[in-house]
Amino acid sequence: MASESWRCDWITEKCEIASALARGEAGGSYSEAVILVCAALSALAAEVWPGHNKIDQARFIELLVRLGPTPNIPMTISVPLLVRHVELTSSKSGAQLLRDTFLPFSATRIVTGPEVDKSEDEVLSIYPDLSAKDIRKFSYAYLLYKEVRSAHAHEYKPGAKADSWSMTMSGGQSVSYVNRLLAAGIPKTSRLIHFPIAWLAKLAIDIAMDIDIHRASLPRLAPASWWIDGAT
Repeated sequence: MASESWRCDWITEKCEIASALARGEAGGSYSEAVILVCAALSALAAEVWPGHNKIDQARFIELLVRLGPTPNIPMTISVPLLVRHVELTSSKSGAQLLRDTFLPFSATRIVTGPEVDKSEDEVLSIYPDLSAKDIRKFSYAYLLYKEVRSAHAHEYKPGAKADSWSMTMSGGQSVSYVNRLLAAGIPKTSRLIHFPIAWLAKLAIDIAMDIDIHRASLPRLAPASWWIDGAT
């Protein structure tokens, strides 16, 4: 008989391999490590919500926000990336309001997620013009799928909003940010998000443990509306 905790055991094994790759063992790097961890998360999501009807992104994100640990860090909104988006696409004044409220310091300061990122409700309390569907495209869960998982799987590099390297030695962070010049000769910086392998591994193991505990309820029916599409 298979162990009742086989998912957790399997994910733990894969995360140990990923951690070794991230340290450079067997010629590995961050890219190989995140591809492995994210593939394992995708496998869990496919077991919880099986099917092939173009739901891979939605169920990957749903896995993180519905079965992640409490407090649910994957729901957290990346304020630096959201502010940049608002500034470029809709409202410079709205971006400045968010910046003054949540980023009241030099643009060159190195920051971590716990210092600057907020819940959806906290962001909307300051700038309510955003819809839930729009704001969730800057959640950790969506950014992990779009800028890390998909980008590395298809292009073998992070997306335009993420980076493979950390600028801080502070351990135990869920995310940190990397400061980058927007373009050569332009004295303005942008922040890119970085997800440490140690945090991703712990997240994957916690989710696998939760699925093992509630395995009797598997598989689940796909929701009428996924979280990334605005569902409560």
